[in-house]
Amino acid sequence: MGLFSNDKKPCPICGGATPRLLPTKIEGTPICKDCAGKIDLPNGAQNGMSLDDFRQYIAFYDQNQELRDAFSETYRYDFGFFGGNLLLDSTQGLFRLKNSSTSLVFEAANLKSFRILEDGATLFEGSREALKCFKTDTEDRARAMEPRITRYMMELREHEMLERIDRLRDRNGEEDDHDSHFDAPTFDEQAPVQNFSVELTLEHPYWEECSWKTGAPSFDRECPSVEGYLCDYRNKVEDLHILAVNLMQLLNPGAPEIKVGDNTATQAAAQTTAQTAAVTDTAAEIKKHKELLDAGILTEEEFTAKKKQLLGI
Repeated sequence: MGLFSNDKKPCPICGGATPRLLPTKIEGTPICKDCAGKIDLPNGAQNGMSLDDFRQYIAFYDQNQELRDAFSETYRYDFGFFGGNLLLDSTQGLFRLKNSSTSLVFEAANLKSFRILEDGATLFEGSREALKCFKTDTEDRARAMEPRITRYMMELREHEMLERIDRLRDRNGEEDDHDSHFDAPTFDEQAPVQNFSVELTLEHPYWEECSWKTGAPSFDRECPSVEGYLCDYRNKVEDLHILAVNLMQLLNPGAPEIKVGDNTATQAAAQTTAQTAAVTDTAAEIKKHKELLDAGILTEEEFTAKKKQLLGI
């Protein structure tokens, strides 16, 4: 026996040696590392098992070896660093919930339905009847951020102009009679979508559901662009759509794909938000140019002309 083996306490499942240090326990009884290595259950599920329950699970796991041997990956979706993986064998109608050769392999019949969500709102929903694709207002909400991006870009140009003026003054040995040293602006606005999630509902003796989260695109902090963000967003949604299509190959390859209509109420709310943001941005721009006037950077005529331009006069 090894140094850390506990030969005085044989595993109640297989009779093997149990570890002396930090053993996995079932019903308060230590089990061996081999049996512990077969645990592929929802988090904490084994804690509520009796030894008899666990013996039945081990028998089920051993029988699953045939499917594990047969599994041949045809598609996988990676949920990011430490986010996990979902692996499919579409040819044989099999799938895994983990990227490990020792994890359970599920059959197509074990998949009851799935949902892919965008910040909790359904984006794709699959059942044996159909794949539903839902329209969202994300693109409208992204475009509503255009005034804030425009304001940031103006602030950035103004900051660069002030820096050039300061460098010229330093080069000419001029003294500052006012404070023109502004902090560089930053763009810290949150993107319309923070994360996506995938949820599977299962028909299985030990698994009822499984879910993962995956990140969403964000705006470039130095040079934000609505079109750049939307390009990344569309690519992400297309990747998730491909995942949904692959999952439908398990549920029902012949099921139709249905597009669910747009939400006009949500679009109206987004339009109102955009109008409110535009008013706020105009006021902020006028205030900013007034500060430049007071600092002597702009003349009275330049300020008045800019004010009329912002107000559309």
